Amino acid sequence: MQGESGKRPAAALLTLCTLGLLCLPAGASGTDYAMIMPKASTSLLLDIAAAGERLVAVGERGHIVYSDDDGENWTQAQVPTSVMLTRVFFLDDSQGWAVGHDGHVLFTRDAGTNWELQRDGLADQARINEERAGRARETVDQLRQALASSTEEDRDDLMFELEEAEFALDNALEALDEPVYAPPLMDIWFKNAEQGWASGGYGTLLRTQNGGRHWDDWAHQLENEDELHLNGVAGSPDNKLFLASEWGYVFRSTNGGNTWELVETGYDGSFFGVVINPASGSVFAYGLLGTVYRSTDGGENWEELDSMARGSLFGAYAGADGALLFVGQGGTVISSTDDGDSFTPLPQESRRGLHGVAPLADGRFLVTGDGGSVVVARGGERQ
Repeated sequence: MQGESGKRPAAALLTLCTLGLLCLPAGASGTDYAMIMPKASTSLLLDIAAAGERLVAVGERGHIVYSDDDGENWTQAQVPTSVMLTRVFFLDDSQGWAVGHDGHVLFTRDAGTNWELQRDGLADQARINEERAGRARETVDQLRQALASSTEEDRDDLMFELEEAEFALDNALEALDEPVYAPPLMDIWFKNAEQGWASGGYGTLLRTQNGGRHWDDWAHQLENEDELHLNGVAGSPDNKLFLASEWGYVFRSTNGGNTWELVETGYDGSFFGVVINPASGSVFAYGLLGTVYRSTDGGENWEELDSMARGSLFGAYAGADGALLFVGQGGTVISSTDDGDSFTPLPQESRRGLHGVAPLADGRFLVTGDGGSVVVARGGERQ
């Protein structure tokens, strides 16, 4: 499915550029700590999550800030990277992970006060590149052996497969000769303290089975030859996993990520995220120009919903009570209390982009984006 050059089509870069996550320069890796800045809480914050009663937000330049008073006051954490951070996920009141550019994964065990660089994406990508070259070489050898002993009936199919495999091997070997590039990670989700998934640019999919101390390259398990961006990942208690991608595709696993299938939703644009309503089990994929698709049967079938939104949607929240909130471009905020059957636009005074959502104890929400955070009430009034 790739072109002869082995490069991604220029149009495919629009997904992350639209989000503002691929077109910004990344910082150095390793122990290049984020600068402590007085106005970090009013910078670009791309996501927010609750760690018990605490709120933790992440964003540009490695900024991580936390608040213990519903966003009234913020403290900037010391963070061992200065690259842009795209998503944050908390498993419980204390354990959390953040991901971002250079393929970095950060971990906290104290609700975001202190962070460690759990995965150095650049160093780990070098290992992954070696593994990919080894797998590609093994596939070529196997196909050559199969072709040598094949019948005339199978020869054409095997020759085609071998040509594709040799092309993949050439690309893998070329990657070993070039400076290491680790695609940005766009989302992260953990089932429990040991099992987690991270997805990102250019088909990146990582799996951990030991709490993030080691990440396996799982991209080769997907039917994703075009290396479509995997912008969102979410899982459900019944062992299903979903990846939001480009071209209207959703990748689904029904066995905890051991195997995956590509599902066509009927949409041909980009999805920027996926969220599961814990009250109903419905799965929502959302993205460009206010697009929201819903599946009520575990990802088997999808239907387009009238979201009432015109701006692209970048973030979402689904509560235990069934409350849904989507946020995005130009101050877009939409809510639903009937599992997506209908949506209510919540107009905002500011037209700045919004990216992350977290609930407050009083039923309101704290939304992050360009210029920091803003409180949004269920009725839409800005606080």
